Amino acid sequence: MGERDHMTGNMNGLYGSAAQQKLQAATLAAADRLRDTPGAVFAARMAGTDDPDHFGWDRIEQILRDQGAITFRMTPTEDCPDIESRLAEIGCTISWWDVFDGPRDSIRAACDDALGQARDDLVPAAPSGPDDFAFFEKVQDFIARCGIAPYPAQVLSGQTGPAALAVLTDPADGAIAATAFAYFPYNAHGPHHATAWAGLVAVHEDQRKRGIGVRVNALALRAAVDDLGAERVQQFARTTNLASCRMIERCGLRLRRDVRSGIAQPEGAQSFTR
Repeated sequence: MGERDHMTGNMNGLYGSAAQQKLQAATLAAADRLRDTPGAVFAARMAGTDDPDHFGWDRIEQILRDQGAITFRMTPTEDCPDIESRLAEIGCTISWWDVFDGPRDSIRAACDDALGQARDDLVPAAPSGPDDFAFFEKVQDFIARCGIAPYPAQVLSGQTGPAALAVLTDPADGAIAATAFAYFPYNAHGPHHATAWAGLVAVHEDQRKRGIGVRVNALALRAAVDDLGAERVQQFARTTNLASCRMIERCGLRLRRDVRSGIAQPEGAQSFTR
């Protein structure tokens, strides 16, 4: 399995365009440093910060110059205009997402209820091991075809830290029908170190409007709290995306109006995900 074109995986577990793969490679190389640096976030596709003043604006600007993207996580809503202004001064913009989160017990109860109501014939699938790159490339390809920028296989497989990948397949042909994922992006220096992030929720267009998204998301969130030991789980969505918001809320998460999360890039850069 080698690199075949500009939108494929390769033997290093990366995926996407050449620019996306370069950014993933840089983030993986910096993973240990991001795990150890106060104010830093290991956001898988890119570096991030949940405390830009502590992390340092000089460092933020350097990452934007060298890598072309950085994510701001759990930013107090009142601080968003200032961040937008500082980014504009260096020719960058930020696209914000709303934050939903919830505590372990609420998530467990809601996910149990959602999974208990599942009435489809899809079956879970799992890799043979962390080095099953054929499986992870198949997952990456599916996520990308659903309009979402995939994570590196090293992150999906748990090689960079505890992770939970939920995959539902059609038993007739083994085709992937839906995915969701959870892991810990925050380090021990910040207040969110025991909070897992969940996302990469993708559902095949032929399987939509059947509750499959809720089921696969519930599987990932249930694993985050039960298997990974997360005290809280968060997900990001835009409140204009009513279907995503309903799915997230059915799994026990609630909208946080006091914080937002987003991706900063140079003006005119192509968005990483929808």
